[in-house]
Amino acid sequence: MDAASVRIDASLLQEYQGRLVRIMGKCESFDPSSSHGTILSNGPITIISAPGESLSVSKNYEIIGKVGSNDQKVRVLSAIELSDNVNLDHAEKLVKYVHKVPELFY
Repeated sequence: MDAASVRIDASLLQEYQGRLVRIMGKCESFDPSSSHGTILSNGPITIISAPGESLSVSKNYEIIGKVGSNDQKVRVLSAIELSDNVNLDHAEKLVKYVHKVPELFY
């Protein structure tokens, strides 16, 4: 896949180290003082946002970020709050289809 960013979830972090990714998930925790948090997307993903940026716990987000080369933490470049009505089970299925049939998405 040669896209600018690939849609992944927690199960695919290892495969995309050092790459730009898109993740849809629910914010489980966020500490504004350290800019660290956790997004649930088929498992927990540790995120690091820019200083001064904050995510709200229990809200859904689409994160665009870069997976760390060694630590599998995602450095957030963009975080877009999604509706509370987003079905994250469907988002999880979308990730599977993106990787199963990439020619439909790229």
